[in-house]
Amino acid sequence: MTDFSFLADDGLVDSLITEIAGLLRRLIEQDEAGSIDLLGLPLSPSCLAALSECLGQGEIAVQLDAAGRSTIRETGFPGVWWTTHADKAGRIVAMLIEVAFVPDIVRAPRDDVTRGFQRLPNVTRADGRRFPATTVRSRPGAGTRPGSRLQ
Repeated sequence: MTDFSFLADDGLVDSLITEIAGLLRRLIEQDEAGSIDLLGLPLSPSCLAALSECLGQGEIAVQLDAAGRSTIRETGFPGVWWTTHADKAGRIVAMLIEVAFVPDIVRAPRDDVTRGFQRLPNVTRADGRRFPATTVRSRPGAGTRPGSRLQ
């Protein structure tokens, strides 16, 4: 086990890692997500840097541009995400550690997915021709047996 105690800033990093471990346990055992508001804590820049170093980098990073820029970065621990939200001027307005299988902000709302599904038959090729006609039923997956068209 790697010893990160040399990175601790007044014990806050140790406390945060303990809290994250508890949130991960709750996610695994109860399928319940949680988060820690880093801006709501008295964390120094060196403490944030130490926490970031402890958590490391994962394989996934997502950037959203809606009313400012949001960055969601998987840490080196699957299910632990470092999320930063900035306003349109680039000021950081939220910084969270999220513990979830997928952060809520990344999940597409059901209504958006439904609208996309309903628009799909209207997609055209780059040359302007339509793809083969399909019809869309209200239930995704209906009529998708092998060899049939999506109905």
